[in-house]
Amino acid sequence: MNTKSIAPCGLICDICYAHQRKKNTCDGCNSTGNKIAYCSRCKIKQCPEKNSETELCIKCDNYPCKILKDLEKRYTSKYGESIFSNFNLIDDLGIRKFIKMQSEEWKCNNCGELLCVHTSKCSYCGAVNAKYPINR
Repeated sequence: MNTKSIAPCGLICDICYAHQRKKNTCDGCNSTGNKIAYCSRCKIKQCPEKNSETELCIKCDNYPCKILKDLEKRYTSKYGESIFSNFNLIDDLGIRKFIKMQSEEWKCNNCGELLCVHTSKCSYCGAVNAKYPINR
């Protein structure tokens, strides 16, 4: 993980299924490389309120907007991941310490690879993903 791993919405691209899969991999929101269709047309990424494509939404005068509130609701209910908590931690710790903390927190206890926010098992070794809501 690095600073480009954090999408403008506060999600961590490196723990996304599309980023971790073997075929048609998404290189992440802040990458100039391959993106899946959903990410290519993302309203948050293309928001005219941002000063740059990589600017975090927390810096916006309209934070949190309806689009972010809807995303927060979906990710907390489906995956147990809160973008608002991510933003609070980034604000409190700074982005580099946040990334270091998340790199450890999302590491598979079995193989050491990054877990995926969207799956109940490690994509690399099949171990149970303890971060996944149904496994808690």
